[in-house]
Amino acid sequence: MTRKEQVRALAKNVLLRLEQDGSIALNPLTRQTAFDQLYGQISQVIWTDEDIREKVIRQLGDKSGMLEGSEATESEQFRAAKAVLLARVSDHVIHGLYYQRSVKEVANFICVYLMKVKEVEEVFLTDEELEKTIVEFLKRFDPAHLH
Repeated sequence: MTRKEQVRALAKNVLLRLEQDGSIALNPLTRQTAFDQLYGQISQVIWTDEDIREKVIRQLGDKSGMLEGSEATESEQFRAAKAVLLARVSDHVIHGLYYQRSVKEVANFICVYLMKVKEVEEVFLTDEELEKTIVEFLKRFDPAHLH
């Protein structure tokens, strides 16, 4: 499963779970639009291994002139750059997804989204209950268990 598919599945599953639990009401005619919009929002703050690899390669490419005189091999340079990047997000890794903000902040970000888009017709929980529900879901979501 690619990065796009993992994060897209996360967005879709968050909305479907909230709808099934009776926490929100989605407009059936625009449900897919809601999935796509949420994916567009959270794909900026949730990375996968594929994203990490692309970012490291891009960083190495940007610094290739500086690294030419170095005695480090390309794989050593890659591992070192990857370690630096992973150190920045190490506190926010859940089931292979790298959250660029805390899970609570991402959940709050999703709550704000749900409150302002027309595709969500009604939110039945308080802000605190909704955020807590989303945090719990994000912590349990594992792309490896998707079919």
